[in-house]
Amino acid sequence: MNSEKKLLPLTLAVGDYDRTRPLLDGRVQAKGIALNVQCPRIGEFCLRPVYEDFDVAEMSLSWYVMARHRKEPVVALPIFPLRMPVHAHLFCRTDSPYHHPKDLLGKRIGTERYRLTVNLWMRGILSDYYGLSPKDFAWITCDEEGAGYTVPDGITVTPHPGQNMEQLLFEGEVDCLIWPVIPESFRRGDPRIRRLFPDCQEEFVGYFKKTEIFPITHTVVVREDLLQREPWVAESLSDAFKEAQRLCQDFYYSDPKHLTLPRAIFFLEEERSVFGPDPWSHGLSSNRHVLEAFVRYSHEQGYIPKVPPLEELFHSV
Repeated sequence: MNSEKKLLPLTLAVGDYDRTRPLLDGRVQAKGIALNVQCPRIGEFCLRPVYEDFDVAEMSLSWYVMARHRKEPVVALPIFPLRMPVHAHLFCRTDSPYHHPKDLLGKRIGTERYRLTVNLWMRGILSDYYGLSPKDFAWITCDEEGAGYTVPDGITVTPHPGQNMEQLLFEGEVDCLIWPVIPESFRRGDPRIRRLFPDCQEEFVGYFKKTEIFPITHTVVVREDLLQREPWVAESLSDAFKEAQRLCQDFYYSDPKHLTLPRAIFFLEEERSVFGPDPWSHGLSSNRHVLEAFVRYSHEQGYIPKVPPLEELFHSV
C-alpha cells in the first residue's frame, strides 16, 4: 500500500449531506489518501459525466448503469450517499380529482427529463405495485435527456424546452409532476399544489414494509484506471464513507437534542421502529434486493439491453 508518509492526492465530488459532512470537514480521513473534496450542486451528479472531472464522485445510479454497460472507464463502489422516498415526488393540482396512481391512467405527466433516476424508480414502482406501464401516460419534459439515453419505442415524450413545469401544471397542460426536488411552489405553501397521495408518508411506509426497499438514487464512482493502479483505494474510500455515516447516525441517536426539530425525539424513535437501525447501509449484501430491483427496472425501461450481475457493476471491497 502507499506509504503513509506520502498521501495519494485525489479529488472527490460529493453532496453536502449530514452523512458525508465528516468527510467534508476533515473529521474522517481516507487512509493513505489526501482528499480534495468539492461539493457541486446535487443535481450536477445527474447532468454530467463527473468521472471525467474527478477521481472519485457521487453519480446518478441510472446514468452510471448505462455508462458501465457502454464500457466507459468508470466503476462504482457499493457506497450509496443518496436515497429518496420517491413517492413524495409526485405532485398534482389541489383541485384535481387525482388521489391514486390509477387515477392518472392516460394522463400527462410532467418531468424534467424522462431518464432521471427518480423517474426510473417511480415507473418501476407504478408497474410492480399499481399495475401501470410507462406507456399508460403521456410524458412532458422540459430538458434534453442527455447521458446517451434514448426514450424507448412506444413511449410518448413531448419536449417543451425551457418551459416552467409548475406553471404548465397550474395551467392544466400537465396533470401530474414527477420532480426530482420539491417544487418551489409547494415549498412556499402555494395552495394550488399538493402531493398525489393523500397520506404520502403512509404510502411510502407501506411500500417499505412490503419490499424493504428504500430507493437508492446515487452511488460513488471511481475512475477505472485509478483502481487498476491503486486498488487499495477502494477499501480506503469505502471505509471512510461508512465511518462518516456512522458518526452522523451516532450524533442523532445519542441525543435528539442535537436536532433543531421540536418533535425530533419522536421522529427518531419512529424512524428506527419502521426502517430499522441502518436504512442507509452501504455494501452489496444488505442492498442486493434494492439493486436487483433497480437493475431490472433499468432493463425494462430501456436503459440497458440486459440484466448484468451486480458484481459486474460494483467493485468488490
